[in-house]
Amino acid sequence: MQRWLYLVAAIVVLAVIVLVFRMVVRGSYRRHRRLSGLASTAQYVAILSWVAFGCANLPRDWPAVHVGTVQEAVGWLLFVGGWGLFMLSFLRLGVRRSHGLQVAGLQQTGPYGLSRNPQATAFLVAMVGYFVLWPTWRNLGVLVLVVVLSHLMIRTEEEHLRDVFGAEYDDYLHRVPRYLGRRRGRPLE
Repeated sequence: MQRWLYLVAAIVVLAVIVLVFRMVVRGSYRRHRRLSGLASTAQYVAILSWVAFGCANLPRDWPAVHVGTVQEAVGWLLFVGGWGLFMLSFLRLGVRRSHGLQVAGLQQTGPYGLSRNPQATAFLVAMVGYFVLWPTWRNLGVLVLVVVLSHLMIRTEEEHLRDVFGAEYDDYLHRVPRYLGRRRGRPLE
């Protein structure tokens, strides 16, 4: 892909992500206190636009790995481990709740006791592993887009959860970090 086309595609994908998560998904949470079918579909369109962008930028010889043995081992560990933790968190919360289609209590145990967003955190770990395995400038762009997508999705979900669960969510906010790290999370800005 030519550089100018790469930049245009990255800007379009970023615009779709911002539009979907800050307007469509956010609006659905505010109106319905969950995601509507249309908002859930729009969320997947945003995610699939990122996937298409990533696939368009795969190296021609993918999946051949051209890094050292240690870097390859670390990359695969992060990639496979991230996807495993993602699936564990996804199954723990359930399909309908993970997709924002059902609100049924605030999950605060298991992976949700370590991170308020274990699915997104695990996905980011997997994508860092992907970048470690295939370290190109284009894949760095893909990684940056997934960081932006994840953060916008998380911020939108946090606003919704605060509206739905109130003080219980505020307490959870202060006990469990947004991603990983320190135990006392910052309140929403």
